[in-house]
Amino acid sequence: MRKFYLNLSVKYKIFILFYLLVVALSLTLGYYSYQTSSNQIIEKVSMTNTGVIKEIENNITGMQRNISDWVTVFSLASEVQAALIGDGRTSDRLESSLYSGPTASMMNQMLFTRNFDYLALYGKGASPIFQEATDGSSGAVGLPQIESSRLYEAAARLNGASYWFPLTGSNSMLIQNNRNEKIGMARIVRSIQDGSTIGFIFMGINHETIRQLYLKNLYDDQHSIIILDENGIPLLQAGREIDVAGASDPALATILKQKDPGSAVASIGKQQMLISYSGINENGWRILYVVPLALLTQELSSIKVFVIAMILACLLLSVPLMMILTSILTAPLKTLLASMKRFQNGHFDERVEIKYRDEIGELSRGYNSMVKNIKDLVNDVYVLQLREKEAELKALQSQINPHFLYNTLDTIFWEAEAAGQSRISEMIVNLSRLFRLSLNRGKSFTNVGKEKEMLGLYLSLQKMRFKDLLQYRIDIPDEMGGFVMMKLVLQPFVENALVHGIERKRGGGSVTVTGALEGNSLHFVIEDTGAGMDEMAVKRILEPETDGDINTSRETGGYAIRNVNARLRHYYKDNYEIRYDSKPGQGTRVELTLPAIPDTQEG
Repeated sequence: MRKFYLNLSVKYKIFILFYLLVVALSLTLGYYSYQTSSNQIIEKVSMTNTGVIKEIENNITGMQRNISDWVTVFSLASEVQAALIGDGRTSDRLESSLYSGPTASMMNQMLFTRNFDYLALYGKGASPIFQEATDGSSGAVGLPQIESSRLYEAAARLNGASYWFPLTGSNSMLIQNNRNEKIGMARIVRSIQDGSTIGFIFMGINHETIRQLYLKNLYDDQHSIIILDENGIPLLQAGREIDVAGASDPALATILKQKDPGSAVASIGKQQMLISYSGINENGWRILYVVPLALLTQELSSIKVFVIAMILACLLLSVPLMMILTSILTAPLKTLLASMKRFQNGHFDERVEIKYRDEIGELSRGYNSMVKNIKDLVNDVYVLQLREKEAELKALQSQINPHFLYNTLDTIFWEAEAAGQSRISEMIVNLSRLFRLSLNRGKSFTNVGKEKEMLGLYLSLQKMRFKDLLQYRIDIPDEMGGFVMMKLVLQPFVENALVHGIERKRGGGSVTVTGALEGNSLHFVIEDTGAGMDEMAVKRILEPETDGDINTSRETGGYAIRNVNARLRHYYKDNYEIRYDSKPGQGTRVELTLPAIPDTQEG
C-alpha cells in the first residue's frame, strides 16, 4: 500500500492526504462528542444508582436486623428455653403455648408481617421441636445431618450470632421439599442460665418475599439487583438475570475486591454493563446494581446520525474543492514534467516559464540552468571525448586482433618444434585453443562441451605449472554438451581454487569439477582440497561490488567471482543459484545451478 501511494502522481497524493485528513478530523470530533456525552450520562446514572443502592442497603439491613431481633426474642422466650432444656414438652404442646401465652403477639407478628417463610427449631432430638412454613415447604432434615455440615460449623463459630447463606431448590441441606428459593439464617441457641448450647434454629425468607417487601419499584426487566455474600456468591437476584459468577472480566474481579462503594464498567457475557456497588456491610454482604451500557447510550443515537451525516457531507463537499486545489498546485509540476520529456527526446533548447518564487519555481529555475549546462557540455565536451574514446578503442582492438594473436602463437609453436621443445609446443597449442574458446568469436554464450574443453585446457596448463602439486578431474557428462551456457563461468571458480586454495596449502591439492543434468537445470560442482575460507571471506566474495572496495576485492580473490556473479545476474536474472561451502583448512565447495537451454535456442 505504501509503495502504491508513493507511485501515485503528486496531485493524487495531495488529494488522498487531505481526504484522509478530513475523514480523521470528522471521526475524531464525532468520537469525542459521543464519548463526552456517553461519559456524562454514565456519571449521572451512576450517581442515581448509588442512591438506589443506598436505599436497597437500608432495606436489606433492616430486614436482617428485624429477623435477627425476632429470632433473638423467640429463642430467649421461657417456653422455648424450657422446651430446649428438656422439660418434657412435645412439639404440639410447645406450639400451643407459643400461640396462646405471652409469646402469642410475637408469633402473630411473624405470621402477619411475613418476616420469614420457614422456621425450624431443634433441641436435643433429631427432629425439630417446632416448625412453621408459610409457603408449603416441608421435610426438615435431621439434626445429626445438620451438625455434620459446614453450615453448622459456620453458625457455631459465630457463637450465637446470625449466619446467612443461600438456600436454593437444588440445595436441600435443611429442607427436603423446599418450594421456593430462599435466603437462610442459622444460629445456635444458648441457655440463658449457663450459656451452654441447647439448640439450633434455622429460618428462611423467600426471594420473592424480599423482592415484594424490600425491593419493590427499585428494578425492572432491564435492570438487575444482585446481593452477594462475603464469599461473592449470589444470595439473591431481582430483575434481569445476569450470571455474575460465570463472568471472567478482570474489571468485575476488581469490583468484587473493592471495600468502598462506587461504579465501574465491566463485561458480563458479551455485553458491557454499568455496575454500581455498595460497600461491604456488617454481615459481609455486597449489593450490585447492574444496568446494560447500551440501554444508557441508546439515546445518543441522534449524535451518531449527526456524526455520520457530517462525515458524508464533508467527504462529498471536499472532493471538488480538493480536485481544484490539487490541480492548481500541481499544474507547474506537469509543465515541468512535459518539458523534461521533450528534453529526453533531444530537445536541448527546452525552457520552463517561471511564474512564482515558491519551491516549484526554484526547481524550474534549477532545471533551466541544468538544461543550459548540459547543452554546453554536449556541444563543447561530449562530442570531442566521444571521438577520442572511439580512436582509443580502435587502437586497442588492433592491438589485440585475434588473427595477430593466433599467428604469433603459431610462429612460436613452429619455432619450438624446430628446437625440439615438445613441452613448449604442447603448451602453446593448448594456450592457442584456450584463447579461441575464450574469445568465442565475440559471442557471450557457448555450449557446455566447449566450456568443458576450455576448462580442460586451462587445467592442463596449470598442471604443467604446478607439476605434482596439482591433481584434477573433470566429470561432465557428454549429454550436457549440447546445452547453452554463458562463457567463462566455470573457469573463474577453478582459478580461484588454484590461486587462493592450492597455492596457499603446503603439499598442493586437488580440484574436481562435476556436472549433472537435473530436470530443467544444469548443476555444476567445483571442489578443492585447498586452504579454504572463513565466513567473512565467502560473504565478501558474493556481495555486490561497490566502487569503494575494488582493491579489497582483488586482494581477497573475489573480484573474478563477483564479475561472474554480476554477469549471471544480468543474463539469467533470478533464474540461477550459487552456493559456497568453505571452512579454513578443509577446502571449498561451490555449487552452481543454471537453466538448461538447448543449443537450438543459442543466440
